[in-house]
Order: sequence, then structure tokens, then C-alpha cells
Amino acid sequence: MAADIQASLALSRATLRALAALSPALSMAAETALEEEAERAAERNAPQRMLEIVEDLRLRLQQAPAEAKLALALERALIDAADALPRVA
Repeated sequence: MAADIQASLALSRATLRALAALSPALSMAAETALEEEAERAAERNAPQRMLEIVEDLRLRLQQAPAEAKLALALERALIDAADALPRVA
């Protein structure tokens, strides 16, 4: 059972890293999901080690390089610009 849990954690970490690398928006979504999971785990009185793992992953995602933050700002600017365009029927 311990090997299955370790494999599951490894796959989860790889998935989160892949999502974070794809887009700043996906990175933020992953961070939010981890924050919610940490809150749920605390409410369920999960083992402290689980809380530490979730918090560590969340903190790692927060340390995204400046380029990712710049890309997110650019992405938001493009979306805002697209939303500002008049709609043609």
C-alpha cells in the first residue's frame, strides 16, 4: 500500500508541475486547488505530514519565475482587450 501511495503522490506532483508550466493561469488554478485541499485536510484532522506536503507544493507553485507572472499579465491584458472589442452580430 505504501508504494501505491508514493506512486500516487509522484504522479500528482508531476501533474501539478506540468500544469504550472503550461500557463500562469493553470498555475494559479493549481495553487488555489492546493489551498482548498489544505483547508479540507485541516478540517478532517489529517496527519500533519499530509498538511506539510500540500503546503510545500503550494509554496513551490507560488515561487513561479518572473516570466510566468509577466505572461499572466500579458494574458490578462489580451483578454481585457478582446472583451473591449465591439460585438458584431
